[in-house]
Amino acid sequence: MRHSPGPPKNPIPREFHSEYEDRPFRACSQCGEQLAAFQHYQINKAWRNGECVFEYVFCEVCRDRMLEEFSEESKASLMRHQEQHLRDLHGTSECAFCGRTQAGAPMRDYVITALCSGDDLLDSLMICESCQLQTHELLSEKTRDVRRRFFEDLPGVPPDWEGLPIQED
Repeated sequence: MRHSPGPPKNPIPREFHSEYEDRPFRACSQCGEQLAAFQHYQINKAWRNGECVFEYVFCEVCRDRMLEEFSEESKASLMRHQEQHLRDLHGTSECAFCGRTQAGAPMRDYVITALCSGDDLLDSLMICESCQLQTHELLSEKTRDVRRRFFEDLPGVPPDWEGLPIQED
């Protein structure tokens, strides 16, 4: 007799579904493996001027593989920055670093990230554009090259996405 896992305890909200496919993500954007094969996966969506400019999902293996390519200097800087500035909050209503809220000052440029397992949302956060730029400044040239190559190879990312105009309301 098969045991049904039952409904998700904390279902993945629509904001973390694929904008392009209009459904939940099913496969890793990097390796193409089905997400159900992994214990965890991470969804990332970038919004610019009110529209999703790109989205991707990493299985835990591909996420860890990319992080291994980051320089030790960048890893240490990012950890220090998170320890000093990452706030203990969950969800996408305000920036995880500065606390700027969507309701108080609508943002048109931000990134949302979710850690998921199966059909369950484990955690999520939002990072505003200015905090993303501050974090990017912490990266070594080696790590910036890893990041640049990743975005060049990722389907759907506009080639000039980092140069697109930022509009604040």
